[in-house]
Amino acid sequence: MEFLNEVVAKEPLNERRGQLLPLVIKPAHSGVDLVSWIKGNMDQFEADLTRHGGILLRGFGVDTVQAFNDFMACFNTDPLPYMFRSSPRKELDESFKNIYFSTSYPNKRFINMHNESSYSRMWGRKIIFCCLKPAEEGGETPITDSRRVLKDLNPRLVSKFRSGGVKYRRNLRPDLGMPWQEVFQTDDINVAIGTCRRYRIDYKFDGDENFTIEWVKPAIYRHPVSGEEVWFNHVFFFNKFARFEELGLSADDPLPSDFLTSDTFFGDGSEITYQEYLEIKDAYEKNKVIFPYQKGDILYLDNMLAAHGRNPYKGERIIATAIIEGIYDADVML
Repeated sequence: MEFLNEVVAKEPLNERRGQLLPLVIKPAHSGVDLVSWIKGNMDQFEADLTRHGGILLRGFGVDTVQAFNDFMACFNTDPLPYMFRSSPRKELDESFKNIYFSTSYPNKRFINMHNESSYSRMWGRKIIFCCLKPAEEGGETPITDSRRVLKDLNPRLVSKFRSGGVKYRRNLRPDLGMPWQEVFQTDDINVAIGTCRRYRIDYKFDGDENFTIEWVKPAIYRHPVSGEEVWFNHVFFFNKFARFEELGLSADDPLPSDFLTSDTFFGDGSEITYQEYLEIKDAYEKNKVIFPYQKGDILYLDNMLAAHGRNPYKGERIIATAIIEGIYDADVML
């Protein structure tokens, strides 16, 4: 364990297969003020984040919304609003703008691995989770290093995504998944259509609340700081076979497209096979790191270097979430 000026102690949580994610930082003694320490060691904190992909801050007593908001203030950037949504989000307290409950998704289900908003033309480079109340059982936030996932994928599959990117399709319906009003955060269809045009998204609106959108993005990005290639996308999360698994179906069962809230394809529109889907799933599983939350834990992730998910849980679970440092695709009309 490494001590820095006897203020904090740092150690990797899990070095399995050379895994460095996450780095754990704890106070070396009582009375350490986390905000003051972060401000005084920001350059080293950022270097550690880039090397490890994520940092677990444990034992600093950040266990209220106010304390988490105070922590977020030390980064001199306001949390981003959660736009172009793929899941419902609710602010924890109207007094703290853009600090949300983690996804309100049935607690008996897994949330598959993904990099937050990687499907979008705009995303946050960092995502932060704070455990205000751990679940009675389960409820962990699994994480994986996106660099390692890319390296563990079949080169043939990587080549297909590298050359053409990934095509996303979402069916936005009021009776299935999320309505377009929730996704676009507006009740004005003209505003939603304007967003699609701005972000180069193809759309079809049938006039009866059903809105289908499609767009193509890279599946592999270079990290803006380290220059490393990362597997940064929602190929796995949005793929139809993830929906099949959620419904307990086999890959060859018929499922009408009306029951698919989303799907992913190669950039040219060709199908991703079930075997290719399983290859991606396996790469995540090989590199998954899971640890139980403790009250007051802050999990600080570089969203491009680390993917995350959620395990099922029992009992009440309160995880605050904030996203910071927006990045746009280069071809977005700002």
